[in-house]
Amino acid sequence: MSEDRFREAAKAGRTLYDAWLTLNSPFAVELIAKAGWDCVTIDQQHGLGGHSDLVACLTAARAAHLPALVRIADNDMALIGRALDAGAQGVICPLIDSAEDASRFIRAVKYPPHGIRSWGPYRARLEFEGDYFSAANGWTIACAQIETAGAMDNLDEILALDGLDMICLGPNDLSVALTGTLNIRAPEVAEAMTQVLRKAKERGVIALIFANDIDFARPAIEAGWDVVAIGSDASWLAKTAAEIRRSIDDAP
Repeated sequence: MSEDRFREAAKAGRTLYDAWLTLNSPFAVELIAKAGWDCVTIDQQHGLGGHSDLVACLTAARAAHLPALVRIADNDMALIGRALDAGAQGVICPLIDSAEDASRFIRAVKYPPHGIRSWGPYRARLEFEGDYFSAANGWTIACAQIETAGAMDNLDEILALDGLDMICLGPNDLSVALTGTLNIRAPEVAEAMTQVLRKAKERGVIALIFANDIDFARPAIEAGWDVVAIGSDASWLAKTAAEIRRSIDDAP
């Protein structure tokens, strides 16, 4: 079976650094691996490209030995199955609002008798030397995104669900839901972060957080989040391009 970097790192108390892709270029995956990132998320909710781009990125991730998560666009069984069959280890599902939402999502990730995932792992089985079916439920990752007021209200019920392997806290949407403003540094967001992390740890659920920048990421790393995404490939490119352009004007 392929290395299970997410569970092994969480057990060891080691934070993984997640490269969040919205441009969805397989070459970017190779560059990220060369730079030393631990894992990659391919964003198909707010990212570019379709299923062919997803498969190309997952192929590059496997070649670079990067475990890959895919954020799908909706809590849809077909999208979940396609991402897993293409070789993603885990799926991040946005806008989970209730335990019912989360349960439906988990069942789509897991094979019977624990779920209803359909058989057909055309690329996923390449990760395994032996039988993919017998190992898949323990290796795949069902990751519910916590980003709504409903998710916070139903947090205990969501985290208690059997088969929920990971949560992903989305501070941008959560700040809008809790404060009506896009302010990830609002006290309400900080309080929610603390609550989600504590309860996830108590339940043995891996905790991922998206950080817009390194200043937001540092305290999250210190607090013990298991997986921390810091910006995205698009934000890195935009920031670096702007800095280089400014440096030309500032040059003597």
